[in-house]
Amino acid sequence: MEELRYRLDRKKNIAVFEIDTSGPVNTIGEQFIADLVKATEKANSDGVKGVVLASAKAKSFLDGANLMEIMKDPSQLNLKHVVLKLQETLANLAKSPFPVVAVLTGQTVLGGGFETLLWTCDHIFSTTGSKMGLPEVNVGLFPAGGGPETLRKIAGLKTALDVVMGGKVLPAEFYSKSGLVTMVSKDEILQEAEKWIEGHQGIINRNYDPDWKEPDLLSNDERQKLIKKARARYCICPEKPYLKAAMDAIEEGLDLPFEEAVKNEVRHFAPLITEPNVKNKIDLFFAMTGIAPKIAKVNPKKSLSTEEIAIIGAGLMGQGVAQVCADKGMKVLLIDVDKATAEAAIEKIGAGLEPLVKKGRWLPDRKERLMNNLRASGDYEKLKTIPLVIEAVFEDLDLKQKILKQVQDVNPDIIFASNTSTIPMEDISAKSNRPEQVVGMHYFSPVPLMPLLEVIQGPKTSEAALATAVTSGRRQGKTCIVVGDGPAFYTSRTFGVFVMTGFYLAEMGLDPWEIDRLALEAGFPQGPLHVYGTAGGNVVYHAGCFMSSRKPDLLTIPESVGKMYEAGYVGAGKPCFYKNGMEPDKSALEFIVRNSSLPTPDRDEAKEMLLLSMVNQAFLCLDEGVLRDYFSMDIGAILGIGFPDCWHGPARYVSQKGVKATLGRIQAIYEKYNLAFFKPAREFEKLIACGVDRGLL
Repeated sequence: MEELRYRLDRKKNIAVFEIDTSGPVNTIGEQFIADLVKATEKANSDGVKGVVLASAKAKSFLDGANLMEIMKDPSQLNLKHVVLKLQETLANLAKSPFPVVAVLTGQTVLGGGFETLLWTCDHIFSTTGSKMGLPEVNVGLFPAGGGPETLRKIAGLKTALDVVMGGKVLPAEFYSKSGLVTMVSKDEILQEAEKWIEGHQGIINRNYDPDWKEPDLLSNDERQKLIKKARARYCICPEKPYLKAAMDAIEEGLDLPFEEAVKNEVRHFAPLITEPNVKNKIDLFFAMTGIAPKIAKVNPKKSLSTEEIAIIGAGLMGQGVAQVCADKGMKVLLIDVDKATAEAAIEKIGAGLEPLVKKGRWLPDRKERLMNNLRASGDYEKLKTIPLVIEAVFEDLDLKQKILKQVQDVNPDIIFASNTSTIPMEDISAKSNRPEQVVGMHYFSPVPLMPLLEVIQGPKTSEAALATAVTSGRRQGKTCIVVGDGPAFYTSRTFGVFVMTGFYLAEMGLDPWEIDRLALEAGFPQGPLHVYGTAGGNVVYHAGCFMSSRKPDLLTIPESVGKMYEAGYVGAGKPCFYKNGMEPDKSALEFIVRNSSLPTPDRDEAKEMLLLSMVNQAFLCLDEGVLRDYFSMDIGAILGIGFPDCWHGPARYVSQKGVKATLGRIQAIYEKYNLAFFKPAREFEKLIACGVDRGLL
């Protein structure tokens, strides 16, 4: 199948290269490259005045490499061949004696697709809603189709580092200030592109123009300071070799001619394909795009229609849930103690969206549609005809039971979904006459940004309640996992143990800020003590106390946590382990209680303890039926609680290390430090008895 069609307007003598590869989005594979070679040769032989790059797909312009094709032969040699062929093809188009422009009509251009435009296009015309970026590090690679070099030429080194190393995708408007992108209406876009071509005959592609000036050009000393700062930020974890490879390619490229620099990118890029943690990231991408959307198995025929829903509790979480629901076209009734409180919350939602509109990330009419889907009330009587209510009040069992009774007194048939992070459905529904109507919908903060929804199936939750929660969550754009009932379910419980491990390490004599650094080295996005301050120490303390009261054989609260809570050292906007940004707040040390009865672990063991605390807890959840499968385990850990994505998740971590080896290390840590949550899960012994050591997923 032809993946790039060549069309020539003989009257205007302008050619259109229309991209339309197989699959739902346009991707770069060997067929696309071959078709681009032929189209470029044809344009040159036809002596065209210019070329317009366009896409036949409504939402995808060109969204990077075809990873499925790459993984059919994941060898260094094959990857090097493909990328060098792409570079050669892009160079030939860029050096052709005619202007090249692209037209984007609310489409995405990502990874190798954006590199194609950065290398070959003299100008880009775009409508609002288009997005451009280099997200390769999010799949364990980095842009090696010239991206670091070509982006630096239009935006400068600082922006190039930010986009490449952060894997960022940004609105087209962001690049308009570089002069490369012009924002136009859809009706005028082709006409403007053709007009630009007519007015720029003989233009030299900037990547080959010796007189081209890089914006915000820095001195050598300034460049090195920027590189050093970026390395300190991005290259802290040795398990993420793609970040170091990207930094090496960028730094070396500063002193090389353009074509040597882009070829040097391939030298750092190709070996990554053999790295186990790169395979983890690629497999995680496939899991997120292929498996995650359907992992929560429910009967959609049992689901109630959720064109209109209600949310009780107009605080931060309630506002977030209301926003995502209204944004997806659902009518939302936001209820609080009175109508004025709910109205004030809706105003806050609107105020929070305004910066997105001003920055061009949202169209004004998107915000308007969302706000029109929200209404406020303090009256539970309005729930009579609503099929689903999501309760989002604070973690208090009596309050949740009281609200459940009030709701069911008005509408006994309503599905009642509690956004609780710790309290079991069995407890919430204990006094209800209709416990089958109760289900958990555990959102993560901030709700509009966090993709996971943990749906909790209580012992009496009906098939209809479960299906309604999952289908509603999917409509909201969430990735849903279904878990069983129990104190703190899966994610809160596992995350809590990670934070408590950080405190125990401090009580064993490790410096608190060293512990956070070790967590970053292990691949976590944040250290456990930093999390304590940002999540709120009061939340951590109360969740820990709840878990300890329900499972005293599993978790005891470190003495330091209680001491901090009693002293009010809990973050919530105040310094907590850190102040003035990331400067250590040494006043935290007065609350750390040294446990001299326990040895101080070395750096490697401390990192391992942070990882294994989560791993063992995840497998304990399998023991107890809270988790039912390994994919839910890994997807929940990555999307919800910050398990290092370079490991794919706890199940893949065990698969790579081996079940016997993992059990051995957990057992050794348990015996050495006597921490209850390191008592090994029975699942490990079951796997060993079945002869399973690797390949859990």
